[in-house]
Amino acid sequence: MPATAAEPYSKTYYKQKEVYPAVTAHSMGEGAQRVYVFLPTETPAHVNTKMPVVFLHHGWLGMNPMNFGALIDHLARSGHAVIYPVYQESEATNPATITKEAVDADKRALTFLQEQGYTIDPDRVMYVGFSMGSAISLNIALDPTHFGLPKPKGMVLMNPGDAHHVKKGEQAKSIISDISHFPTDIPIVVMSGEGDTSIGLPTARKIASKLCHLPNTHRSLLILPSDSHAGKTVKSGHGSAGSPDFRYNFELTSHDYPKTLIGREEFEDTVSLNQLDFHGFWRAIVDLNDSLAHGSPVVLGAQGAKDLPLGAWDDGTPFKPMRVETPCK
Repeated sequence: MPATAAEPYSKTYYKQKEVYPAVTAHSMGEGAQRVYVFLPTETPAHVNTKMPVVFLHHGWLGMNPMNFGALIDHLARSGHAVIYPVYQESEATNPATITKEAVDADKRALTFLQEQGYTIDPDRVMYVGFSMGSAISLNIALDPTHFGLPKPKGMVLMNPGDAHHVKKGEQAKSIISDISHFPTDIPIVVMSGEGDTSIGLPTARKIASKLCHLPNTHRSLLILPSDSHAGKTVKSGHGSAGSPDFRYNFELTSHDYPKTLIGREEFEDTVSLNQLDFHGFWRAIVDLNDSLAHGSPVVLGAQGAKDLPLGAWDDGTPFKPMRVETPCK
């Protein structure tokens, strides 16, 4: 008997999409050159099918994939290859170098997939960026052919950041290229927590204001609130986009790869996995990603939407809604 359809964007909803039993983690390169590739554990008969790919570009000092382990696990167990370039070794990294480092790592990952017999589905390539990783994603998307990478068919930027948030002096110069010429055929969702007042919120608004040349079906700016109820608080600060899974605690010094991570029936019990993830950041990623399979992109919050629900607390009390901002007049 088929499973009863779950409430959209609930934990059960996401678990029902995880059709593969496990994830296999691969690693290539050392230090800043390292890249992780996460694949659904599957039988050889599936290898020659086209593989949707998500390039997940992390934030400053986010070399360890643990902070996005739950998202990685969900995407891989849902049938995607997830590529996670490290791009830096320490705080000493010059921000001006990280796009190239990420690009080189992304290309090594694609070579690995090709060697393993996988064919990338060019119609289901997504870039997802968090904080400084949003800058990387934007830079590549401006001219992916120049970088030797597949063009994204959809993008989600979460709590975006720039060099001046992590450096001072000459190294604080913006690393985000001129996005006034961002391709009009790439759907993009820009998101920030309302509580991320020093990094994500101003940067998200600035980025979105430069994307007004895109059709309104292809762009949105979403602001996620903090909320409190019955003694519990969910904060929408800079780290709110994180979705940790401690099984993905991979140190740069580790060489224990490949390794298989058996899927869980339930998500890890942590306050960092909450309504902002399942009804906010994840919803934007999964809706856009799923829609690419049908050739008609779904951009959460596009075309004049006002407020979007973020689920409810355990007793059914609605969580504060996500706000849609319109920087384009």
